[in-house]
Amino acid sequence: MGKQVRLDRGGPESRQGEIVAVGFDYVGIYNEKDGLIYYNTSHLKSMTVNTKDTMEYLLTAQPNATPLKIMEADNFIGLLKGMKNLWCQVNRGGHESVQGVLADANDDYITMVVNHELVTIFNFHIKSMSYGVKKENQEEKKEQKQEQKQDSNEKK
Repeated sequence: MGKQVRLDRGGPESRQGEIVAVGFDYVGIYNEKDGLIYYNTSHLKSMTVNTKDTMEYLLTAQPNATPLKIMEADNFIGLLKGMKNLWCQVNRGGHESVQGVLADANDDYITMVVNHELVTIFNFHIKSMSYGVKKENQEEKKEQKQEQKQDSNEKK
């Protein structure tokens, strides 16, 4: 607890942060950019302890924001159940990353509301889970840019 680590060595799931929660089959880290992230340890390949970095983080997702609550449970499934009705992000990157409201969680799968759709994700395939901060994905940004271009072309 309290150590600065990097979970996994690279790829979309790899993140650095301070260990803030540990359970039977999960570890939770915090960093300023991503907030709280809970990793299912069955998917972790490595953990590297940063012996130089002693920087302390405040558990806030953004400046002037309400501090995020560190969730703890006996296991990863318990964490998922505790995030019900919260804005969550499943997995950190790649095509398996999903953001939305966690509608339900049980021992086998979770159900999320994502852009007016119900998405079922099997727990075995959840590598990491975070909550509280909505992040714009690349597709939303591209759509916004295209709409802005169309608006400016129409004004001309």
